[in-house]
Order: sequence, then structure tokens, then C-alpha cells
Amino acid sequence: MSHRWLVESGDDVLIFIHMLPNSSKKSIFGVDKWRDRLKVSVLSPPISGQANMELVELISSWASVKKKNVVIEKGHKTQQKTVRIKNIKYEHIFQLIGE
Repeated sequence: MSHRWLVESGDDVLIFIHMLPNSSKKSIFGVDKWRDRLKVSVLSPPISGQANMELVELISSWASVKKKNVVIEKGHKTQQKTVRIKNIKYEHIFQLIGE
């Protein structure tokens, strides 16, 4: 099964994220059906990569992987991001969302 917000890429997965920086709480909300992206909020402002660093920490903790295995591939300066999680199963991420 394939979803546009979550794509298998070899031994990795790509997650398409809509990030809300400078939020009142840090959270992974689930899939935004309209954008077809995983909706994630972080506390940090989008200044000097702070929000991106917090996103990597949040995703690594949520997926139970090391931070070095979470890479922002696209969207370093925008809310629309493509994040690669290395060496993880598609099914694992899909189960975390509970869709």
C-alpha cells in the first residue's frame, strides 16, 4: 500500500511533511488530508535552522531511530519538507500514524 505522504525508497522511507514552526507545542498531528502531508509542529522559530534541528530530533525520537538517520532532503527554508529516515520499514512508520 502506498500513500503520497510516505514513500518507500530502498531501505529508507521518505516522509512529506508540513511543518509549523514557532508553535505552542511540539507534536506530530497525523496526516493533513488536504495537503497529503504529515503535519508536525515544533516550538523553535525558523531562524538559523533551529526549527529544522528540532524537527530532526522529534522525528528521530518518534520513529525510534538515531538522529543521524533522519535527514531533511528538501525544504530547508520552507514549511514543506521531504525527510528521509534511513534503514526503517515503511510499515513501521505507517503503524506509528495509526491510519
